[in-house]
Amino acid sequence: GTDVALETADVVLMKNELSRLSQAIRLSKRMNRIVKQNVIFSLAVIAMLICSNFLQFLALPFGVIGHEGSTILVILNGLRLLKGSK
Repeated sequence: GTDVALETADVVLMKNELSRLSQAIRLSKRMNRIVKQNVIFSLAVIAMLICSNFLQFLALPFGVIGHEGSTILVILNGLRLLKGSK
């Protein structure tokens, strides 16, 4: 029974502390904000790079470098979740 409950549950509290539930909710809200930031940022960078490449403002190798740089920024932004919740 316990294994099935662990696999089907969205959130599992491993200790008998209900304060952990509010912490999980805060963390999930923070995660949603950061994921939205990352998606919007990456789509904006991709759109800018595509437009600048089509208009020949930017050579393709520099576009690739810009894309890789934006990928690193998205990863670093996501790593903020590893810090303790505020």
